[in-house]
Amino acid sequence: DDLDSYDLNAVCTHLGCVVPWNAAEKKFKCPCHGSQYDRTGKVVRGPAPLSLALAHVEEGASGEVVLKPWTETDFRTNLPPWWK
Repeated sequence: DDLDSYDLNAVCTHLGCVVPWNAAEKKFKCPCHGSQYDRTGKVVRGPAPLSLALAHVEEGASGEVVLKPWTETDFRTNLPPWWK
């Protein structure tokens, strides 16, 4: 699989806050309750119970970004995706 063609749903798996990327710390940090995720979206600090959801990303015919469902094994956990 080409892992350069994936994206993340940056919604915290704790209570649904939007999780921005913190460039200085090189991780996603939830402003609501402090959960943290690495660059692949894997949870590295709770209270979030799960990693961020994955999606395939492609370029559409007009150059727009198109996200498609990720149904394969989660490469971060080697488990089926929890978000299906």
